[in-house]
Amino acid sequence: MSNDTRRQIVGFFDVVAGIGLKLGAVATGLALAYLLYVIFGPKLTALKTMKGDDRETLLQSIGWARTMLRYGSIALVFGLCVRLINQETIGLILTLVGAGVYFFSPSGFSSLTLNAHQRSELYQGMVNDISIVGLICLVPGIVLLVRDLIMRVVRRFSAAQQPAAAESEIEITRKVHKPGIYEMCWNMACCNERAKRYCAAWKRRRPCWQLKSGCLCDPEVIQKALMDRDREMGVNPDSGTKAADKRPKVILSGQQKKERCRSCTIWIEHQRQKFRIATPVAIGIVAVGYGLIYKQLSGIVYNAFKNMDRFMSFLSYRQGEPDASFSQGHTVTTLAMICLGVVVLSFTFRAVEYLIIELEI
Repeated sequence: MSNDTRRQIVGFFDVVAGIGLKLGAVATGLALAYLLYVIFGPKLTALKTMKGDDRETLLQSIGWARTMLRYGSIALVFGLCVRLINQETIGLILTLVGAGVYFFSPSGFSSLTLNAHQRSELYQGMVNDISIVGLICLVPGIVLLVRDLIMRVVRRFSAAQQPAAAESEIEITRKVHKPGIYEMCWNMACCNERAKRYCAAWKRRRPCWQLKSGCLCDPEVIQKALMDRDREMGVNPDSGTKAADKRPKVILSGQQKKERCRSCTIWIEHQRQKFRIATPVAIGIVAVGYGLIYKQLSGIVYNAFKNMDRFMSFLSYRQGEPDASFSQGHTVTTLAMICLGVVVLSFTFRAVEYLIIELEI
């Protein structure tokens, strides 16, 4: 597929998504506003006494509004996902909004309407449609959260190394070098092989990030390596001006050495390798821990939803057992646990990324 064809396809989807976003927002907003007016206004109560054409007209308009709400929300979410697919927060926003609407719409409407229309099939259908809007947001939100997590892992693991120098021998070494899981500085492809023999890290078998001195940052090591190169090229390193040797040596403070170390290719590669090890370990530990406490946590979530439903029943002055809004309690709890697990794994990855990449621990 040529680049022009690919751009045309991307442009077509972008245009379709833009149209869907605008039309979906209008349709969803109008339909939701009308359904809320029917639920909280006099229409639903007056429907019991309506007959003939007035009743059919109202039922038909409610049916159109419910259809507009379903398809409009699909178009709206599709447009948001396509137009904002590169935004890392869109998945989290859709997940939170979807979870709130899907999980809390039934009990919320029951409380606000004071159980006035609880036995009405039309009322239950409208509330169910509003809950479905939450599910329409929730599913792609979870998918985008998982996609964001995978893309972050792939991006960090496949980050290209910055070239350490322009010397051809280093470039050749980098091409044939097969990196290990966790390498010392002298085993990395970005290590200056010529300067390694003069490097204290190599001699003492301690990595340069511990000694704060290495083949890419120690002026004396670099000078010895350059003199060695001159000898191999047949150039007398002692010939020529000695003006450069008469310059006062620059003594760096600990903070200056730390800043220089952070921009070093070897240190960056070391952090990348550390991240590649820490990420699966942290995610695995969190996943295992989540699995171990899943039963207890799901019981807590289930009881929380159940108590919330009872509290809503109390606010609406209902007597007896909680209504059918919590009849699918175990299903709702399972969906909530899945959402919570995805969010926990996503934040675990971001925490590891922040600690190693940003704070450079």
